[in-house]
Formats: sequence, structure tokens, C-alpha cells
Amino acid sequence: MLLNDFYSIVQQVPAAGSVKAKIAINTSHGILKGHFPGLPVVPGVCMMQMVLEMMEVSSGKQVSLIAADSMKFLAVINPEQTGEIEMAISYTEDGGQFLISATLFAGAVTFFKLKATLKIV
Repeated sequence: MLLNDFYSIVQQVPAAGSVKAKIAINTSHGILKGHFPGLPVVPGVCMMQMVLEMMEVSSGKQVSLIAADSMKFLAVINPEQTGEIEMAISYTEDGGQFLISATLFAGAVTFFKLKATLKIV
């Protein structure tokens, strides 16, 4: 949905039960022009969607969010200041679901943390 338009995957490193990725945000995307004019900020819903899409890319399975146990927005992502971010996801597959723990960050700055249950559809 957002992949290859709002953002692209620069590097992806999958491993058993985890995936790490470097993400580049498209600084000229229309979402950022409206959120907020003159001060672009990546919307929280986009951060969450990027995590879901990375799970789909890395697992090869389509997923939907069924429960967000913990969702923390800790800092804003201004793509004009931070054009590339990193994503780390650890997960377990259990009974047709993924239990995930995800973080979006750049260096020492953590932007977003999510602990959630994703249904494999």
C-alpha cells in the first residue's frame, strides 16, 4: 500500500524470527505535504503500516492487525531531517498469527515501538 511509493526498502536482513531493514522515506510524497504543510511529519498510521508491510515482505504472507498490545510514538520522523530510518522486528508464528515486537529508529533516536498480534490471512 505504501511500499515503493511513500517509502522504499534500501536494505533488508531477514533471519529466523526477525527482520532488520533500512527504509528511505519519499520526501516529496503527497502525504507529507498535508501532514503538516511546511513541517512534514510521518503520520503514526504510516509507521504502523510500514511494519505490517515489512512483515508481509519478509514472511511472504499477507497479514492484518488484530491486536495492538502496546503502541508508542516516541519521536516525530521529519523525513527532511531523517530521510532513512531503520526497522527491527522480532516475531514468532503461532496458530495462524504472528506475535511481533517492532521498533523504528535512527541512531540513538527511537520513533515508534509496537507490540502486536497479526493474523495471517
